[in-house]
Amino acid sequence: MTPQRIPIYLLTGFLGSGKTTLLKAWLQEEPLTRAALIINELGEVGLDNQLLTASTESSSLLANACVCCSGLLGLSQALEELFWARLERRVPRFPNLVIETTGLANPEPILQTLESNALLKERYTWGGTITCLSAPTAHAVLSAHPEARAQLNKADVCIITKTDQVTVSAREDLRLQLHQHVLEHNRDCLFLTSAQASLGASEVLAALQISAKRRSAQVDPPSHRNESIGSVPSGALGVGDNHPEHEHEHERDHEHRHHAQALWWPLTQSDTQALNEAGLMGQIQQLQALLGTTLLRLKGRVKTTEGPRLVQMAPFDPVPTVSVDTLETPPGAKGGDSPAPWGLTVIVGPLGKAQEAALFERIGMGPNKEPAQ
Repeated sequence: MTPQRIPIYLLTGFLGSGKTTLLKAWLQEEPLTRAALIINELGEVGLDNQLLTASTESSSLLANACVCCSGLLGLSQALEELFWARLERRVPRFPNLVIETTGLANPEPILQTLESNALLKERYTWGGTITCLSAPTAHAVLSAHPEARAQLNKADVCIITKTDQVTVSAREDLRLQLHQHVLEHNRDCLFLTSAQASLGASEVLAALQISAKRRSAQVDPPSHRNESIGSVPSGALGVGDNHPEHEHEHERDHEHRHHAQALWWPLTQSDTQALNEAGLMGQIQQLQALLGTTLLRLKGRVKTTEGPRLVQMAPFDPVPTVSVDTLETPPGAKGGDSPAPWGLTVIVGPLGKAQEAALFERIGMGPNKEPAQ
């Protein structure tokens, strides 16, 4: 009797697109309540895993390596280890698995890894690629970052997130832009929308099944030129055949490792210098002024005089989102399974020498990109 293969769902999307928020909600719903997770984060300190692993007993963190560049071996090992742990009852018998990539990952090499590994191909089956795009910043992100375009080009389902933060007019402009893009590069992609992580897991998996049927049938689905971006099946935007010959811009730049780096900013409260929320915002604003659009992402846990805070900022966001830190685990040492320490992961693009020196001085980093002693 042939064992039933475990579906793998790849969740991708550019930095700050809302992947983790959606996934956290999905893990509370069938059919993903018992899903295993592989979480890939840039930087030595992971925050997403801290937010998600309380929802599952089967998880693996791939930190400080983007799996589409240098972490493919780690991805294969994590998938194999989770399978054997499941078989040997060291973890619960998960029925499906979700890989959440970094915001800079290109899905293509990940898909190739699964196809080239005999054990993975025998034990797992591909469930589909889900790409998230943040409605307020989608146009700017797609224009500026080839990684975001590569993620959209490989999506079976694209979720437009944070739609409550844009006007009806802006939403229509985005619909037209995405319609043109998928006509040229990914005609079988289906679009869903989500506001405040309201989109359910069952709706997403149903859309993946529709997309898979379209791709396997190789039949042109009807055009939806006059429809809003909405939910599948009635409001889906999907047109024509896929174009596998498309050359991904990300792959041409692959040798440069995305031109981005993740740095650690150890923001802490001490007896001699208490950090309040206003002071935190002031320091972040100074960092924004220094880096401009080179600042791609901020995320982490910070202890202020008002209490612990979660800080997140996506590309093109004017100000960070600061919320009460409700994580139960206290901060600990970096690495391993220890809870994340106080501080922020700062992801930046290419820096000039003067800019780099000023940045390292400001966030307590030495020129070797290790925390200054």
